[in-house]
Amino acid sequence: MTLVTETSSAGMTQRRSSGLLAAPLLGILLTGCQTWQKTHESALNAWAAGNAETSLNQLQDAQKTFRSEKNLLDLDLAVLELASGQPAAAEARFRKAREALKYLTQKDITEQTASILTDSRAVAYSGRDFERAMLLNMAMLSSMVSDGQDAFAYSLQFTEAAAQRRKMIADAVQKKKNDTEIAENTAKRPPRDTTGIARVSYSPENSSVAITATPVDQPLALGAWLTALVQSETPSRAVETEQALADIQFWNPSFSKNKKDSTAGEGPGVRSKKGFGTLAVIALCGHAPQWTAERAEPTSTALLIADRILSATGKHTLPPTISSVKIARPCKEYARPVTDWIRTDVKSTSATGARRLDFHRLVDLHDVAEASYQEHKDEEIAAAIVRRITKKGVIYAVKETSNVHRNTFVDLGVNAAGVAWEALEKPDTRSWRTLPGVINVATCELPAEQHTISLSSVQFTERFPGPPISLDVHIEDGRNTWIVVMVPDKNITGNILVGGTERRIIPVSTQPQP
Repeated sequence: MTLVTETSSAGMTQRRSSGLLAAPLLGILLTGCQTWQKTHESALNAWAAGNAETSLNQLQDAQKTFRSEKNLLDLDLAVLELASGQPAAAEARFRKAREALKYLTQKDITEQTASILTDSRAVAYSGRDFERAMLLNMAMLSSMVSDGQDAFAYSLQFTEAAAQRRKMIADAVQKKKNDTEIAENTAKRPPRDTTGIARVSYSPENSSVAITATPVDQPLALGAWLTALVQSETPSRAVETEQALADIQFWNPSFSKNKKDSTAGEGPGVRSKKGFGTLAVIALCGHAPQWTAERAEPTSTALLIADRILSATGKHTLPPTISSVKIARPCKEYARPVTDWIRTDVKSTSATGARRLDFHRLVDLHDVAEASYQEHKDEEIAAAIVRRITKKGVIYAVKETSNVHRNTFVDLGVNAAGVAWEALEKPDTRSWRTLPGVINVATCELPAEQHTISLSSVQFTERFPGPPISLDVHIEDGRNTWIVVMVPDKNITGNILVGGTERRIIPVSTQPQP
């Protein structure tokens, strides 16, 4: 009788301890409610449908309610403010978000611990590398169609950022070259040579390092293009303008190859012919790809082997690896905007006919996102492995501290909780959703006089032009005028923004319907 009582008491203690330790696990499984995503998705759908004001109001309400994702919502809000004809407000929000994300790229031990015990979404959103690069571009663009006071400062910041990126690429190439040379020398060394490891060094003066940009760097092509527009109106900045124009080709070689009338051949600013100025049209088309979960199967196999080894040699069994490690990758099912989503015709006062401008793709964030995914894939898998191993260690510790016996019902229950804990892990698929998927640009030199610009969108499915929008623009000698158009899905949405020699905001909704 005494034996039964002691056994029952031990079982109750074991179940009580297990229950106390299961509570935190349950709390972890129930944390991170994603209710805010429904409101976010609804606002994005309104934006895609052409309702910029509705989308803006919904995101503003969401930001008041869901403060945990404030930085992410700020990015989307800034684009919608720009589309709604509030470039000054958009610039301020872009600038603030840029500072916040830069700060959040630093490691925080509390967040890192929470991330290990839950998933990568526990870390505050700091943006992906190309999203942070696009922040400076969008801030500069917003300033250019606003008062323009900070555009020059942004262009200097870009020049510094581009130089730093070049140096990073060059250092990486040089390191690889050095490592290869050391490996080759080590392989050729005679077996009896024990004098030490061969050392090989390269100096910039004695060796040239050929460096090339990758698709991840395409956002820098847009920054260089905008910098050329901003700095080209100042004759004393001729060297900086030429460098910016050369950088366009470096950061995106396909742009200059496909652009016969490249800005390097005509304009902008004082580079244009005497009596001429430059018109630039910037079309922000489509959506950057949304990110989704991807299963990393090879990692799952490795973990399964690790499970078997630990379970066979350890005191306690481990939860079996049923679900594979998950990481985020960009979706591929989105239709990419083509370069003729926008048609622009220019009718000059002194000309008899209209001139159609040719658009060229300066940045394709679909390619950029895919390149970013490939570049950081190993890091994401490694982080997922660390989380998985840590969770298994927690389960092992629960069994050890609670004196859970192997192959008992309690042991089975803890294993089941561990499986659920691992299976519910999700990758960080948060992304800047209102960021355009493709940025197309068109430039041309025009006589310094009045011009009528006709803009029309091209329906992506039906393939016929939308209602044309006309505006009069005066081109000044040696000056630049730029027009920003947003086409999130098929039609021009929000407002057309004109900057440069004259600044105007033209609501699309006020245009006559056909």
